Formats: sequence, structure tokens, C-alpha cells
Amino acid sequence: MAERNPVLVEPIGEAALKPGQRWMPKQGIAATTVLEASPLDSKAQAKTVQSAAEILGHGLAPDMPDGRETGLVVGYVQSGKTLSFTTVIGLARDNRFPLVIVVAGTKSSLLQQSTLRLERDLDTFAAGGAWRKLTNPRTDNAQTIRTTIGDWRETDLDEDERATLLITVLKQKDHLEHLTKLLRDEDLSGIQALVIDDEADQAGLNTKVRKGQESTTYSWLRALRDALPHHTYLQYTATPQAPLLINIMSVLSPSFVHVLEPGDGYVGGKVFFAAGSKYAEAIPPSDVFPAKGLPAAPPDSLLKAMRVFFVGLAYTLLMRTEGEVARRSMLIHPSRIKDDHRTIYQWARHAIDGWAATLKLEDGDPDKVDLLDDFRAAYADLKRTERKLPPFEEVATKLPRALRRTQAIEFNTNGRPTTPEIEWRDADGWILVGGQAVDRGFTVDSLTVTYMGRGVGTGNADAVQQRARFFGYKKSYLGICRVYLEPNTLQAFQSYVAHEEIMRSELTRISETGLSLREWKRSFALSPALSPCRKSVIALGDDYIRGRRTGGWTQQRGAVLSADLRSANAQAIAKLTDSFSFAPDTSYPAAAPSQQHAVCHSVPVNEAVELLVDYQLLDPRDVASMTGILMQLGELSRAQPDAMVSVYRMRPNATGVRTADEDGMLEDGFQQGRTGDGTTAYPGDAFFKSGNQVTIQIHQYDLLQQVEGAAVSVAKAAPLLALHVPPALALNWIVQFQTGQ
Repeated sequence: MAERNPVLVEPIGEAALKPGQRWMPKQGIAATTVLEASPLDSKAQAKTVQSAAEILGHGLAPDMPDGRETGLVVGYVQSGKTLSFTTVIGLARDNRFPLVIVVAGTKSSLLQQSTLRLERDLDTFAAGGAWRKLTNPRTDNAQTIRTTIGDWRETDLDEDERATLLITVLKQKDHLEHLTKLLRDEDLSGIQALVIDDEADQAGLNTKVRKGQESTTYSWLRALRDALPHHTYLQYTATPQAPLLINIMSVLSPSFVHVLEPGDGYVGGKVFFAAGSKYAEAIPPSDVFPAKGLPAAPPDSLLKAMRVFFVGLAYTLLMRTEGEVARRSMLIHPSRIKDDHRTIYQWARHAIDGWAATLKLEDGDPDKVDLLDDFRAAYADLKRTERKLPPFEEVATKLPRALRRTQAIEFNTNGRPTTPEIEWRDADGWILVGGQAVDRGFTVDSLTVTYMGRGVGTGNADAVQQRARFFGYKKSYLGICRVYLEPNTLQAFQSYVAHEEIMRSELTRISETGLSLREWKRSFALSPALSPCRKSVIALGDDYIRGRRTGGWTQQRGAVLSADLRSANAQAIAKLTDSFSFAPDTSYPAAAPSQQHAVCHSVPVNEAVELLVDYQLLDPRDVASMTGILMQLGELSRAQPDAMVSVYRMRPNATGVRTADEDGMLEDGFQQGRTGDGTTAYPGDAFFKSGNQVTIQIHQYDLLQQVEGAAVSVAKAAPLLALHVPPALALNWIVQFQTGQ
């Protein structure tokens, strides 16, 4: 054989594996090609490949026995997930993976976008033949699959003569069925495969699980996995609620998670929807598009948004340097009804043509003066956030070109088999009018202005967030970005920000500790106006429990535990109480020991969290409630690291008795109520709490249990907890406790 250049393979970062990581991939030519094709500097490239190595390293290595692994990779919307999985694919090639499959969304436009991006970044057409690429393969591709896979079993080939088979496939029944049947015909034992499920929360999950059946797409994804005896399946998404809430026994339920951090320049919900944000604005209720039928004329707020867009485009054209690409886009997102798209497209086209004609009138013409005043108002709006705007008169000189060189299109199928392919270079400005085609996955180039006149629909948090095409790497031109939203949609986005950050923080903790996602009790902070995802993918018995933002008391209901659990709980409590000084509570002048309590108001929140994490509970409702409180304490700790918790030792010098039902439950709670009359009346246990801190009450009771109608002693000095969250610190939350956890 001819002498060949060796394949470059280098270790990545630190040699030590992260918790839960099985092996350390090495970086070679393929991953390096991806990074060099990106706009990232060397520091960002190193961060990207390190992240990709951790993701791939949590899966199966090529030399491991046949098996399967499922991972969840979570990023922000429009934050660079594609670059992440392309780098992972490059590492797979560098580490001798013969087969890579990318399940690239449900729409042809997304498949085409992903395929072109992979071809470009992986340089799949480069000399040397590192890749064999197929898209939606059919029977006539069987020989390519057989030969490419077979080369990895031949011993007379050099490493660089074995190509990795890269298959992109639409997440639709017919295409998945064809691919699965092709793979079933091959001997894939010992052939390591990598499967990337892009937008993993969409379409592929089992939407018939509540009926005890399998939806078609899910069934074929499961069959595809069954055809791959040795593979790692990576679910990429910005909205992981559905993959997290599906039953842990599902073949698509992930066992590990990796949270992607965006690079410098990313702008997301924390910016657009921060308190007092100047970038997001509610559409007046009178301008909101009705559910059926549009008005005869465009709403004023839509025309205002278009003028803001054109002023931003004119500014961009004015400031461009020679050779620089100066392009901006606007998205109008009315509904999924194509007739609405056509009407709004006509509105936009009519406005553009009319404004262009008016600007050609003589100076001083009343219509031209009025129009320039309208554009001046749009300029003043942008001036609030873009301090570098030149005087309006200079920007206005570029308005005619901005109008003339902007293309407006209906971005839908409109009788075509697929949505149109956009050649962004063909215009300075683009106005896209569309619905479902721009809901998720699709990237609108240089998007600055979004007008979304539709409501939240079904109110699923993941679906709402996926409409945020306006997020992305746009820090350099953030000042000319605006988002106009239907009022309820604006509120939903604002609520989602806290939910997303708490969820990412919790998932990061899971990732950094190496804990399996199948052991994690799902908890989210979420507005009561939203559901985390469509309920059809959540199995009966796995429904979530929702807590309200009103705060208040939570009492342990599952009282009767085993002696071992009671002992462990007593030790966890003693660990905390022995570490702090408790003083007699003086808020109520008690004479009897049964009404005397001790309190410490200065227990750091992290110490309280440690107690609650160690405290064992069995009843699913108790577990869910405790998880919800822990989530709120975690958010409190993040926002206020020095926050304190009040801990009460209730009646430490007295013994009380409580009687549980036959199931060992104290359904009505155990706190003592108010007793007596007048000023000396005992105010009840619920009185003893801090007004502005979380309160933990530690109780001890001898327990009786109803057994065949008689009360039988089952425990002495059994610890029980009650917790109070002030309304000011409370969050709306949901928790899911799955059977088997």
C-alpha cells in the first residue's frame, strides 16, 4: 500500500474523566475541520471540543461491548446546538465510529438546512473520502451502506481509507421505516453508531402512551434503535421538558444530561425579557390577530414594527464597510393559516411599495413629510438602545435602498412540496411571513425584528419557547432588535425565563455530580398559565404535581416509616440542631412544656438544604412537595447566597402522640391547632414562623396506627417536619415522581 499521512489524533483537555463519563475521545482531523470552519476564536474552540468530548464520552466507546446509551443535551434556543453536535460527529469520526445518523427534524426545510450545514462544516466533499453521505436513503442505497460498513471489518485498509457513513433522515414514518429496514439487512454487530436526534422533544416521543399504545414515529425510532446493537443516542433540544417527563422506562428516556453554555455574544430570554426591557413590547389588544379572519387593513403596530425594521436596515447599510455583508431580516408570525400568510404578505408588500414611492416625491410634499415623521419616530425608538445611531437625516438617505432591496416572502409550502429555500445573499433585507415552518429549528439570518400576533395556543411552555427565533448571537446589533408580542405571549416568555434558568441549574447539578437522570425527581419552576409540555407523552401514573406561588405550610403526611429510616432522619436532624444554638421562643408566653419551643433564625440556607436532602420520605406526595421546596431553596441560595432559614424545635421538652391511618398517613397533618380563648390562648403551631424567611419546624411524636380498628403503637419519638415558605419567596413549581424512582 502507498505510504499515507498519519491521522492527527490529540488528547482533549484534562485527562481526568468527568463524573459519569465513560471514556475520553481524542481530537483528530474531522473535529478540527469543524472548529476551523466556525467563527470561534481559539479559546471558544477549545471550550466547544471539550464539551463535545464530554458528551460523546458519556456514551459507548467503540471498544465497549454491544449496548445502548441515551443522553440529553440542552442548549438555549438558537445558541449553537448544531455546532455542538457537528463537533460531536467530528469526534465520532476521529474515534473510529463507522456510522452516524442525524434525525433532522420533521420538515424538509430543517432537513435541508441541517444537511447543508453538515456538508459545509464537516467538509464531506473533501478529497480523501472521510465521509459517505446519504439523505433519506432508499433501497438503491443498500450497496453504499453495505460497502462502507464492511470496510471497517477489512484489515487491508489504512485508517483514512475507511469512510464514516453519515446519514441524515427526516423524522417521519416513511423515511425512518426505509432506513430501519436497510439497516436490519446488515450485520451491524460491533459497529459503533452515533445517533443525533435534533429537536428531540418534537414528534418522536410516544404520544399514545396514555392509551397503552405506540405512536407511529416513536415506534419507528424504537425500531431504528433496535437495529443498532451498539450505539449512543443523543437528544438535542432547547426545551427538554417532554424528554424529561416521559416514563423512565421508555427507550427514549435519557440517562445522562449535558448542559451547553452559549458563547460570547449570545442574546436570549434573560436580555429580551428582563425587567424593564426595551427590546420587547406588547402588541395592543386591539391589534392582536383574531383567531378567525383578519381585518381589512394592517394594524398600526405591524406597520410601526416594519418601520423600525427598515430604520435598522438603513442604519446597517449606512455603517457597512467595503466587502462587509450588510443584511437584516424581519419575521412576521401570525398563525398557521396560509390564507393569513398571504394577506399579511400583501400588506407588507403594499406598505413597502407605497413607502418607496412616497420617498421619491419632492421634498416638502405632505405625504413625504408625514412618512418621514413616522420613520423618525421609529428612529427615536431605536435610539433608546442603539447609541451609535447617526443623525436621522443620514440614516434616512439609505431608506430608499433598504425598501428597494428587501424581499418579502410567504414562508410556507403554499402548494409546493416544501417550503422555499432562501438564498439570503440575494437581498439586503428579508421579511418572512410564516407559521409552523418557523416555529422551531429554522434559523432566520440576521433577524432583528419579530412581530408575533398569535397567542400562546395550548400553553405548553416548550412550544412557546421554540417560537423564539429572535434569540441568537446578535449582541453586536442588539440595539436595533425588537420583539412585538401578543400580551399573553409576552407574559409567557417573561415567566419562562425563571423556569428555564432554574431547570438548567438543576440539570447542571445533575451533570456535574454524574447522577443518572433516571434517579432524578423532576422539578421545574413554571407559571400556572403554562404546562411544561403536551400531556399526551406522559404516561398515566407519571403525572406531575403542581405547587402554587402563594407559599404557606407543607406538612409531612407519610408518618409511619421503618425503624432504619426514622433513625436516619433523626441523625440528619441532630446533625443540624447540634451545629447551631437554639434559644427559647418568646413570641408566645407559654407556661406548659407542650407549648414551649426553641428557635434559631440564623441557619444558612445551604445547611437547611443539606438537612432536607438527607431526610427520607416514602409517600410520593411528600417527595414531590419536598422536591418542590428544595427547588425553591436552591433558587433562593442562587439569588441570595447569604440567605438564612428559621428552624424551630417544637416542644423539645414534651412528648406528644399522633395517630396515623391504616396506610400510615396523617392526612390532616400533625400541627397543633389553636386552643383556649382570650389573650392566653395558644395560637397554634402554624403561628411559629418567620415572616420573611423559610421556616422549618422539627416535631417529635409517639405514633399510633389504626390496625383493624384499634390504635397500635408503632414508633416512639418519630421525627416529623413541617415547612413554611413566605409568599414573597414562593415560586410556581411542578414536580413529577415516577414509579420506580
